[in-house]
Amino acid sequence: MTIFDTNNNKSICILPWIHEHLDLGGNQRPCCEGQILKRPLAELRKDMLQGIQPSECQSCYKREALKEISPRIQETALWIKKGHEPKQGTHEVLYLDVRNDPTCNLKCKMCGPHASTLWAKEVGAEVSAPEYDLGKYDIKKLKKVYLAGGEPTYNNEYLSFVKKIMHENPDCEVVINTNLKQLPLPWKNIISTMKNLTVTISCDAIGNLAQYMRFPLVWETFEENVKFCKENANFVMFNLVATNLNTHRIHDTVQWMKNYSNAISILNVDGEIWTHRAVPHTHRHAYIQQLEKCLNMKMNNVFGYKFKKSIQSLLHKYSSQDHDEVLQKALASELDTQDKKRGLSVGNVDPFLNEWVNK
Repeated sequence: MTIFDTNNNKSICILPWIHEHLDLGGNQRPCCEGQILKRPLAELRKDMLQGIQPSECQSCYKREALKEISPRIQETALWIKKGHEPKQGTHEVLYLDVRNDPTCNLKCKMCGPHASTLWAKEVGAEVSAPEYDLGKYDIKKLKKVYLAGGEPTYNNEYLSFVKKIMHENPDCEVVINTNLKQLPLPWKNIISTMKNLTVTISCDAIGNLAQYMRFPLVWETFEENVKFCKENANFVMFNLVATNLNTHRIHDTVQWMKNYSNAISILNVDGEIWTHRAVPHTHRHAYIQQLEKCLNMKMNNVFGYKFKKSIQSLLHKYSSQDHDEVLQKALASELDTQDKKRGLSVGNVDPFLNEWVNK
């Protein structure tokens, strides 16, 4: 019987045994959603084996309390199914998650200067990449590599690393999380030839709203790059960050995505000014209608169950949870600050949003 039984042990997760994640500050975390580790990873593993839920991993446990599928459950099941169960007392990096460069060509609404050099330039902030040596890993032992940023297609070190993986360990699964604002020729060549590559496309809306949320995206160029990936990549999927700026159009966006892939992951933002709580009850009908349409969509793949769970969670929040006027005003202030610097106006992009945000 496996020790990584997430039903019997509500604490256990396989990632601290096989995974390494370093964030943009060079900090180690148990995974991309965990908190910064301020103790040895071995202590966290010990807690899990004893059924103690580590404080660094509360994000997953909170999701599970809301009946959502957490990365803890999903990743553990996936790695056990692949036959990569580690020994109890070991830690071997089989799954590498690297985000070591904030160089980025977009200023996404819900991001910030810490993760985008373009945004940092806008506000006069300094941001730099931590020192990080990808050469220290034994490429032949890696089973999966996840590369994000910033924007990974702007990172020459990532490019060299992926080329090395193609040569030394072609069976290694590689995932590139990209905004596809541009798609340089060297990356087009990799996408066209790498047999075990997943292109994960960050996309939150379509058309003018997409350009507003991920400024200065050009929709026509983005869509052409999506088409290229659809036609040439081994596998394509979408990541959609559901905020109060795009959930009122989420069905339309997902419908467009399904032209290119049925693998669609919804990330529910929970906290800060971008949540459902900033939306007045008088305007939530548009959100609820779009979410209900999503529930009726056919998603016949391994991503379908998680997709429906995420939609159900959002639907519950918009249907039943309180409005926070303080958050609404803070959102209006933040959008006003951003838009003035960028020559944008939410009213020109989406009158419905403008109607409630600036009410």
